[in-house]
Amino acid sequence: MPQISAVVAGAGLTRTVSVRLTDVEDGDPIEGATVTVGASMTLPHPMSVSPEPLPATAPGVYEGQIGLLMPSVWTLRISVTGKDVVPASATLRTKATFSSTGSTTTEPSGSVLPTRIEATLVRSDYVTMAVLWIHGLASMAWILGVIVMAVALATDPSPLAGGIRLRLSRWYRRIGAGLHWALVPVIVATGIYNTQRVTPFTIAWTPGGFGRLSDIPYGRLYEAILFVKLALFAALLVTGTLLLRRTLRAGRAPAAESARASALRMLWSALGLEGVVYLATVPLILAAAMALRYVHILSHVAVVLGSGR
Repeated sequence: MPQISAVVAGAGLTRTVSVRLTDVEDGDPIEGATVTVGASMTLPHPMSVSPEPLPATAPGVYEGQIGLLMPSVWTLRISVTGKDVVPASATLRTKATFSSTGSTTTEPSGSVLPTRIEATLVRSDYVTMAVLWIHGLASMAWILGVIVMAVALATDPSPLAGGIRLRLSRWYRRIGAGLHWALVPVIVATGIYNTQRVTPFTIAWTPGGFGRLSDIPYGRLYEAILFVKLALFAALLVTGTLLLRRTLRAGRAPAAESARASALRMLWSALGLEGVVYLATVPLILAAAMALRYVHILSHVAVVLGSGR
């Protein structure tokens, strides 16, 4: 989300407009944007200057000249668009005269302008929504696979009739396990995309980078939850792989146990230590994902409130 800063300098009717774009959440310069500036006035009569693009002169800096038609108070409108940029705009007033004395005009409160975010979606928004949808579907299918695996490996008494459980167990060993684990690269790939594009700020991977997150609302908390989620997912993959190997090595369904056996003992017999840890990580990952989304929203709200002061 861009934050627009601008300075208007020069003399006479020709002014130089310098615009700086920074990400409102992490302060990084925004490159690759299309920045245009136009102008309009109302006194002594309405008149306007068509928008012209400002070329990039440095990372996040766009600068060019605009010719005003006559002495008056002009309102400059700065528009920001781009393939991967949230559309935004800002306005800045400047007084033009025939005088050759140079002047510099900024907003009274400084060079940072009140920025209006346009209510339109760009192509990257649709891509992000599609990736989030695929990530959600793959995660749901993974959880469903966990349930199928637990039922397929369960010993008697089982929630399914013996014949159905046996057929399900055989299907999971022959086909289902492969389909189940094929979801892993999909979840990992879409998760990496989300980390790079959906996270409200640039992830810090070093101790020094983690320190700068104190300047970002909820930054440290967000990244701490993210790392916990990644660690849980790594544990899920390790224990799941061990459980898969154990499942595929078994040539037949587990032997039936006494109906008087406790549910915990039946679960331990069917899954083993790795399977129990595997199942336990699933609700923990869901909890971390929900907490991450909630803190993400809090971070956005805090940034918006902070930028409005």
